[in-house]
Amino acid sequence: MDKKDNTHKIVVAALIERNGKYLIAKRKVDAALGGLWEFPGGKVEDGETEQEALEREIVEEFNTLIAVSKLLANTQINDEIMLKLYACEHKLGAYQLREHSELAWVDNLRQLYGYELAPADVELLEQITKDKRQPALHELVIGDAYKNEDIMRMFLVSGQGGMRKSNRANSLILFALHNTGNPYEDKWDDQGVMHYTGMGLSGDQSIDYAQNKTLAESRTNGVGVHLFESFEPKEYMYRGQVQLVGDPYYERQKDEANNQRQVVKFPLRLSQQ
Repeated sequence: MDKKDNTHKIVVAALIERNGKYLIAKRKVDAALGGLWEFPGGKVEDGETEQEALEREIVEEFNTLIAVSKLLANTQINDEIMLKLYACEHKLGAYQLREHSELAWVDNLRQLYGYELAPADVELLEQITKDKRQPALHELVIGDAYKNEDIMRMFLVSGQGGMRKSNRANSLILFALHNTGNPYEDKWDDQGVMHYTGMGLSGDQSIDYAQNKTLAESRTNGVGVHLFESFEPKEYMYRGQVQLVGDPYYERQKDEANNQRQVVKFPLRLSQQ
């Protein structure tokens, strides 16, 4: 491959295929764009071809060997940085987590729309799938029950987690599960305020962690917050948009292992009230 040009800094990313499945990786929470999924890769260093850089990055990140083939897509991150996505084939290695917190393998590239990808990676995915889907929040009806698949489609969001951020819908989706086995105590008070428990199944929670921070800053960050409640398995009733009506606070609750820990509580009220 050609050496990188002198106009832009080049960042290369890998669409790695192994046995018919494709890889994405989740950035560590304390990294830039922490908690978001991405096609793994990194910067092209001086003296490297783009192919050499990508092979090196995958070894550094996963201790894995790949073969880089054709360029699939590219997007301009800013005036200085160009991100390029290459088709790659797995060769050797077991994918050790060194710079990421989690890996996922999908059978179909369109499944990746169910993950919270970094914005530039969303653009790459749209190019390779030729898919320009938009969120369908207009389909939501307050009081109606929805399946998880419906929520994923309407918000273009991941199918996992009790607090899910959709960058494409600029929304945070909250789930209050009122069923046996749920360690969270999400309750309405007599004033119509839900005291919603933050993110984190075990150990002390932090207001600055992942989507806890998104919700804590929702009065100023422009993110719409939507609440679903579940009283039956696999059914989620849409309650509508909610807003933070007081400062988050901490209290003691039991975690999934029945151990006492500190949790974050968010006082929320339905926006239409």
